[in-house]
Amino acid sequence: MHSFKKTIFVMIIVLALTGCRGNGVKKIETELNTWEDVVTQGENKEVTILMWGGNEGVNQYMDGFVSNNVKEKYGITLKRVPMNAPEFMNKLLNERKATVNPGTADLVWINAENFRTAKEGGILWGPFTDLLPNLNKYYDLQATDLSYDTGIPIEGYEAIWGRAQLVLTYDSKYIKEPPKSFKELMDWVKENPGKFTYPKLPDDFVGAAFIRTAYYELTENADGFHKDIEKEEFKQLSKPVIDYFTEMNPYLWRGGRAFPVSQAQQDELFKNGEIYMTMGFEVGKTAGLVKDGVYPETVKSYVFDTGTIGNSHYLAVPFNSPNKAAALLVIDFLQSPEAQIEKFKSEVWGDMPAFDANKLDATIIGQLLEMESDPASVSMESLTYRRLPEMQSKYIDWIKEIWTEEIGGQ
Repeated sequence: MHSFKKTIFVMIIVLALTGCRGNGVKKIETELNTWEDVVTQGENKEVTILMWGGNEGVNQYMDGFVSNNVKEKYGITLKRVPMNAPEFMNKLLNERKATVNPGTADLVWINAENFRTAKEGGILWGPFTDLLPNLNKYYDLQATDLSYDTGIPIEGYEAIWGRAQLVLTYDSKYIKEPPKSFKELMDWVKENPGKFTYPKLPDDFVGAAFIRTAYYELTENADGFHKDIEKEEFKQLSKPVIDYFTEMNPYLWRGGRAFPVSQAQQDELFKNGEIYMTMGFEVGKTAGLVKDGVYPETVKSYVFDTGTIGNSHYLAVPFNSPNKAAALLVIDFLQSPEAQIEKFKSEVWGDMPAFDANKLDATIIGQLLEMESDPASVSMESLTYRRLPEMQSKYIDWIKEIWTEEIGGQ
């Protein structure tokens, strides 16, 4: 990583990927030595962000709170374009191949395998994170997820936006003492047949994370999921996990013959009382649904004592962004304590902040403690203490394959 003071000089040349030179090709140069340079070059521009648009709370947060603030602070007009990651990845890869520069996007919401593809495909601009004041002031720069994204070195090419962690939700009307581990969960499921399930792999992200979490407790490889393991060895490692879920299957909702196709369907089954537990990554979502009357006040959230998978999501700047400095201004605002606290609110998004709480001032800490006092929420301290690191992206794919072959294919 470069030091904060070090000059970032990026020259993007509109050339074919063959590396041809000459022909009077136009060059676009961006020189950002200091944050003052970023502000000077970034003010009063338009920033287009390509991002998943499937969560209305997230959309409203971006179109309202964020858009209004960057307009007021920097004169920036924020334009949100709903687009799934595979779509904008293909778009940028095609633009790279066709040497389209400048492009039409300034920011993308990205993580995991998409980040690997983007980085290897040369479609990201950077490194830039050393320039961000809020990142350097309020974040733990030694945190693993500021250096690696599912095992992929970040090297300044994406900036952390938020964290998520698998959270379990239950109705205390039916469950007085929720199971605190996978071993306890097995006992509970057998005592309450038909009242538990999980979203189906391979397509549902939450269901896949639930199975990945089990690997940490049920295998003897809890510390080794960032090391390189061959696929056959990984299959052998998976045996106790497959045995566990095979044993559990007959006691699940519909006798394990069907699974919810998505987290949304799982939540609907929970809301209707068909199952007594649900799960998800939006740590503040349950509290918001209780406040809105969607869930009764008896509904609470928690995490296993043995931990649950946590992961992070990021913002990156495309290689051909026409307004890179303005994009950095937006990223910096999104990393501010003010913006992080706002998105953490259960009625807004419920997305877990990525800042280091030890670096906050008393006012922000007070807001954080007030939000955590909600009985339907889980404290940041509890989440952090029980946070399990995300696996390498290839293991995530292998787990989906193994589950489909051994459990879902039955």
